[in-house]
Amino acid sequence: MKNISTSNQPFIISVVSGKGGVGKTMTSVNTAEMLESIGFRVALVDADIGLSNCSTFFNEQISFSVAHWIQGECGLEDLPHSCGNITLVTGSDDPAHHTFDPDLMIDALDQVVNFLSGDHDFIIIDTPAGVGEMTLWGLDRSNISTLILVDEPAAISDVYRLCKYVYGIDPQYQFAGIMNFAHDEESAQSTYDRFNNILEYFLKKRISYLGYIPASIAIKNSVKDQRTMIKSNPGDPILEEFRYIAENIAGLAGKSSNLQAEAKPVL
Repeated sequence: MKNISTSNQPFIISVVSGKGGVGKTMTSVNTAEMLESIGFRVALVDADIGLSNCSTFFNEQISFSVAHWIQGECGLEDLPHSCGNITLVTGSDDPAHHTFDPDLMIDALDQVVNFLSGDHDFIIIDTPAGVGEMTLWGLDRSNISTLILVDEPAAISDVYRLCKYVYGIDPQYQFAGIMNFAHDEESAQSTYDRFNNILEYFLKKRISYLGYIPASIAIKNSVKDQRTMIKSNPGDPILEEFRYIAENIAGLAGKSSNLQAEAKPVL
């Protein structure tokens, strides 16, 4: 994992989960848009090869994926797709590409990250659920990885096993947590505390807290409508929680922007 730095290099975040269905991609997309809204240049890399769907959340149709580039159907410079002011690069949304040689895909994704590094403050990597090769690639390339936690026994168990596996490889690895589908701040804090208690008891580890995302019909509707929360519900108080998460990430990165300093309103 990269050392956290305040240099001009982008701060790279991977978003991970132990299982699917916990809101990982929704969190990646909305966090990317909120970071952009407070003045940062943001790239989003969808590394869920064969099942990429970040573009769906933006209601965008991509022209080329990393898999197309590997097959010689486009150039590296053709991969970035503009979703408003966010740069999206898609691994592949074709299930047939799931059989690609992982080493070949990892080498291509490394080149993608290097290509994006010169023009962005943050690179968010949306990884597949679980601990596969693409997830481990994202973890290894990131300054910090964000765990999506929900108050459900199977989800907590799966995330714990993911952490245990990663700590077995790198005992100093840095994780942070976002609580999703929380009823309120108190329940989010309770989920966070319970998970840290498990980590402390069994592994002598703790993760930091980035914030929580409330369980909300507005979020469900925004996903259904294929629009980010900022675009679908610009006046929703939930955006304050996304902004809290984005500003915590910026704080971890040691980065600030003029818009952030001026406390640009998002509501």
